[in-house]
Amino acid sequence: MSEYLEKFLSFQAELTDLVAKRPEVIGLIFVGSAAATHRVDEFSDQDFFLVVKQGSGESFRQDLSWLPNQGEIALSPRETAHGLKVVYQSGDVLEFAVFEDSELELASVNDYKVVLDNQDLAPRMAKIAARSIPKTFDRAREFELFLSLILIGTGRAKRGEILAAEQHIKSAAMDFAIKLIRNQRANNQKADSLNGFRRFEQDYPDLAVELHRIALLESEPAAKALCELVMHELKATESERVQYLVVAKRLGWIN
Repeated sequence: MSEYLEKFLSFQAELTDLVAKRPEVIGLIFVGSAAATHRVDEFSDQDFFLVVKQGSGESFRQDLSWLPNQGEIALSPRETAHGLKVVYQSGDVLEFAVFEDSELELASVNDYKVVLDNQDLAPRMAKIAARSIPKTFDRAREFELFLSLILIGTGRAKRGEILAAEQHIKSAAMDFAIKLIRNQRANNQKADSLNGFRRFEQDYPDLAVELHRIALLESEPAAKALCELVMHELKATESERVQYLVVAKRLGWIN
């Protein structure tokens, strides 16, 4: 066992012991790499759901004394209605949500491990995980959304809105590009069903290098290169080529 994993599991055990002593707590569920601990390394976060009785959720979000080493917390920003990030003085990170009993079904999850269950949470989590599996992939919809983001983002670059352009092209459009490529290819063993960017390098190292190269280009060249890569990887159909030409002509890439 690596020193990182040993430390990681020790924290989980301490957290489990602490929350088990709280009468308001219904359950504790580790998610992501905190559940699939074979992926743990020195930069892994502790991701988990804490499930508590009705009416006590906000007190657990406001008062973090239930966490291990509470006095060493450096940052604890509220991220969503239910979720927080916590950063310790050591730089260790927690990402968690506190759900009241009736709120658990708001969650989405892939890997998970129920470690404390005082109220039949396991079957509920199984249903949440099944519901979270991506629905049937609609290539036409995903491709059209990809092209729309390319058009909007490049248009913003042309008018000088570079930051907005970068957001559209190198974040949103690239997300769709990755989903399209993953759907086209078969080797998705390391894929994260909730975030296509995660571990893309492990499944497609050469393509990851190319996507990184594209991300370092200026906005418009990046948009054009991303389109070319997607068209090549998809072995674009005639209908997709016609749609791409509409965008390329509008942006002045072809006559």
